Amino acid sequence: MKIFKFIFAFLQAAFLMFGFVAIAVIIYLEGKSAIHFIGIVVVLLVGFIVSRFLFNLMRRRGVLAVMTGTNASYDVDDLNPSSASGVLKLDPIALVKLFQEHKIKFPQDTSISIWGDWQGRKLDERHQISSIAYDKKNNLLIILFKDKCLIKIRKPTLILLASSYLKIVKAKEIVWEISNKSSSIHTYSYLNTGKKIKTQSNTNWKPHKMDIGIGMHALYLQG
Repeated sequence: MKIFKFIFAFLQAAFLMFGFVAIAVIIYLEGKSAIHFIGIVVVLLVGFIVSRFLFNLMRRRGVLAVMTGTNASYDVDDLNPSSASGVLKLDPIALVKLFQEHKIKFPQDTSISIWGDWQGRKLDERHQISSIAYDKKNNLLIILFKDKCLIKIRKPTLILLASSYLKIVKAKEIVWEISNKSSSIHTYSYLNTGKKIKTQSNTNWKPHKMDIGIGMHALYLQG
């Protein structure tokens, strides 16, 4: 899987770089003055930087996440889904009610992405939802999994449910809790400040700068 991701990311970056090279060739054919050569250097430099960024982004976040976008398109997501789309737009109370009534047709095993972060700390493992609860007073949605992992979503907004995913587009904060072999709880907090996602943990975890993006969906459970 990692080899496939590397190869595909490399090909996508190479294809993008090829476009910049084509532009540089056109500039070269237009003339050979100093200005033209400066333009060629600038285009190739920008192409290298952008292609390298795309390559690293795909390696960190995953090819599908970058290409298909778990990016939060708020204007589109905020539209009411059509009855034929199979997507339900819910509030936390409605989500809890559907789960308690066993009306959620959701895959038993699901992966987890928090603002695009999906690698390590059991996020990339498969989890089965055990319960969903909502603390209305504190506006806190709590999802417990059968392996005792826990997600707390503060101020969840715009919840979309389909047969293959559960998506929370916006949130103020998400806390991911897991237990280790010594039964101690490791906590990972993602706080949306409005400008960036600020992280904090009771471990020495430090996320890579490309792992998390404020433009990504707050929570994405993929079946």
